[in-house]
Amino acid sequence: MFKPVYPVVADRVVFMAASGSSFVQGDLVVREVGTGRVQPAVATLANATIIEGIAKKTGTVTAGDPIEVIFIQSGMLLEADTTNATAANQLGKAHLLTDAATVNNTSTHSTDIDAVFIALQMSGTTSANKLIGYIAKLGQVTA
Repeated sequence: MFKPVYPVVADRVVFMAASGSSFVQGDLVVREVGTGRVQPAVATLANATIIEGIAKKTGTVTAGDPIEVIFIQSGMLLEADTTNATAANQLGKAHLLTDAATVNNTSTHSTDIDAVFIALQMSGTTSANKLIGYIAKLGQVTA
């Protein structure tokens, strides 16, 4: 699950969902380039040009249904669940996602286009599996 470190009230937006999408509160949401509709992020579909935000509610929707999202702004600090225990050698590095809710944290800096989470500090104990960081978001690049 991803959640803003600081409370966010005014940055909620509504997007149209892609066909047959199941959203879970706290999951990262990406925009489909062709349709402009959103779907949950997956490890291979989460690059910095299409991440839009974090799902506000859990539910399955059909194509064109509205879905409320916390819009992610550049530099917005997030606390993220991680696949592995956290360690100091993971900080300052870009990480891929395991899925829409989890960062695949390792001690290696990833240069892959889908490495979107930049870890800044650990949250809690190493076994809490949580990092604080931000999404390397470039913004919309298509019409």
